Amino acid sequence: MARELIAFDMDGTLLDSNKRILPSSSAAIERAALRGKFVAIATGRCPSMIKPYAAEIPGVRYAICASGASIYDIARDEVLTEHLFDQQVIDHVVEVVGDEELMCEIFTGREFYYPAADMGHMDRYHMEAYQEVYRELGNPIESTWDLLAAGALPLQKFNLHFAHVEARERVIADLAGADLDLARAETSSLEFSPRGVNKGAGLTELAGILGIPVEGTIAVGDSDNDLPMLERAGLAVAMGNAREHVREAAGAIVSDNDHDGCAEAIERFLLGDEGL
Repeated sequence: MARELIAFDMDGTLLDSNKRILPSSSAAIERAALRGKFVAIATGRCPSMIKPYAAEIPGVRYAICASGASIYDIARDEVLTEHLFDQQVIDHVVEVVGDEELMCEIFTGREFYYPAADMGHMDRYHMEAYQEVYRELGNPIESTWDLLAAGALPLQKFNLHFAHVEARERVIADLAGADLDLARAETSSLEFSPRGVNKGAGLTELAGILGIPVEGTIAVGDSDNDLPMLERAGLAVAMGNAREHVREAAGAIVSDNDHDGCAEAIERFLLGDEGL
């Protein structure tokens, strides 16, 4: 089956180590668009974290955001679909996590919020690489954890960035069987999504909107939260810098995110013969 849609993760995939889109990726995306193919983003980020890159990738119209919790039309600046948490599930997480040392960020609508007091020591949570992203695109508030517990916003996703990996693993074990989806991220982070909401479900949803069978899709990623879409896509492609178990789950591997891996995926599997 011919492939019609390719979906790229952002951090560690479409973005290089300096959080930039390589010129080779932009050029390959433009070639794909001219051929009538669809190129999408599938990210844990929210729309406000994507918009700064839009001018570099005009051939990308749609984004699967918040790890599948919403589908975003970049051209129209419109959230097309949205999946939200039940507050009872959040209350259970708050009870389980207790007093662990962490930083909490929450995603709602087009925006994300983070605790202002943590901006000066994000290295404590192994998130220093994202400091400028938070400062430029996020919304600082006094306590995201209190806001989460209060149920004051309709939540698509929230991330807990732990000071220690061991704390993350304790929380994962204590939440076994809870009505939510978990994905390890970064060094010691944990992504929380409503049950059944992940990049794989988002890819299926976007393919349906575009009238493309999921078998005609390609997914490209590098990390744990990419695994559901790699499993769901017609063809799973891992970046050269992907974690070993992600590479093992893929049907093909391309160069890393600093060496034209995304352009390679487009040329080989979307525009070339290898994706057939």
